[in-house]
Amino acid sequence: MPQHNDMKERITEAKNLLQKASEIIQEVSDVEATEILGDGVLDLFLRSILKPRKDFPELSIYDYLLQNKHRATLVALLRHAITHNYSIKGVVEGHPTFVSPDFHQWFQDGVMFMQGGEKFEGLMGLYQDGEVKFAIAARVIRGGEQCGPDDFIFISIEEAKERSKRIKPQSLDSFDAAVKRLEFLLENRSNDESEYQSLLEENPWMLGAEYEAIHSHQALDDENIPDFTGVRVHDKYRDIIEIKPPFLALFRKSDGEFRSDFNTAWNQAERYINFALTESDYLRRKGLMFENPKCYLLIGYALTDEQRKKIVVKERMNPSIRVRTYEDFLTYAKSTIQFVKTISGKLEVDTIADNSG
Repeated sequence: MPQHNDMKERITEAKNLLQKASEIIQEVSDVEATEILGDGVLDLFLRSILKPRKDFPELSIYDYLLQNKHRATLVALLRHAITHNYSIKGVVEGHPTFVSPDFHQWFQDGVMFMQGGEKFEGLMGLYQDGEVKFAIAARVIRGGEQCGPDDFIFISIEEAKERSKRIKPQSLDSFDAAVKRLEFLLENRSNDESEYQSLLEENPWMLGAEYEAIHSHQALDDENIPDFTGVRVHDKYRDIIEIKPPFLALFRKSDGEFRSDFNTAWNQAERYINFALTESDYLRRKGLMFENPKCYLLIGYALTDEQRKKIVVKERMNPSIRVRTYEDFLTYAKSTIQFVKTISGKLEVDTIADNSG
């Protein structure tokens, strides 16, 4: 009996503490709530309710649920409450839409969210300075890898409209075919640079519909002739796109450092960028407009995490050059397909009507 009374006292004490904590959290500011529950405190609380399955490797899936029946039910109730109460239902262009909180929050003066036909699913969005933007993945994000704002391209509604105009409606059916062609080339380890150049020339949308025009081998001068220059949709200035075969050996086996093939490609990209920056007046007279240009260097396939880290260090030395592997290229193309198909005909986000009640 004393033991039973002790347990009742502990339960009562726990309830009182939780009630008190709840009252404090409700009263504090938005930022202060994060300070209270951040730094792993919220995760610690959830684990106190139910430890993850990986902490019980000796149990089958069903035995894990059976032995934690009531705790698992509490977690399910939490999920139901969050999904039901915090995904805001609305209508965009006549289509039912949900706008849900997102755990990525990279912008101090903006809020990120998920928007789509299902709760807590869809496109990643950003609301900042009174403007809604949506994200296209710019590279592969591997499991467990931290991602940040540089891994996505955020596009405003107006820019999205402009980009969608660059893709003819009838070409939507050819999206999958272009992606399958890229997958076929990679699966068959084609190292023919011209195959990838022609694929991009025929399907410039694979760069995220970022450019209103793609020009092949547009000479800056007699010595500097990049594979492509692209006229950006949002400001009409140009970027440089340089393509190398995917299966070049970029790193030495002996010490893991860059091989000459990578250094040659990087130096070429630097030369193009430097020329575009230092000779902007000369290029302007030729009708080639460059302002804060980027050079996207498409190179490499199936790189290790360590090799990718070395490339990131290299990019920090010259932020005007962005290396994209062929996996990144494939991810960007697929992300663009999802983006265009999702937003097509559903872009008037300001018309959203709150139906949550």
